[in-house]
Amino acid sequence: MSLPTMVLLALDRETSNTIIYAFEIVALILSIIMIIIGLLQNKKAQTGLSALNGGNDELFANSKERGLDRTLSIAMLSFGSGLLIITLIICLLTNVLL
Repeated sequence: MSLPTMVLLALDRETSNTIIYAFEIVALILSIIMIIIGLLQNKKAQTGLSALNGGNDELFANSKERGLDRTLSIAMLSFGSGLLIITLIICLLTNVLL
């Protein structure tokens, strides 16, 4: 057994639950931030019905992201990656500690 595994197994149940709970709070905060960023982002299509009626209003429009839209897109990607990593850590800790 490696040293990190022995250290994790030496923790009592209350401490391990506290660690997992802290990671779950971080995941909750990241997901709330991602929802807020998603609401702030510029909408790509005018209406949801444009896909049904074949309307392609933005065919020749400049679709390159600039300014705040680009910043929000990068932030969404960063927080999404962070949420994925935190979720994997929670999964691993739950399987090792509990």
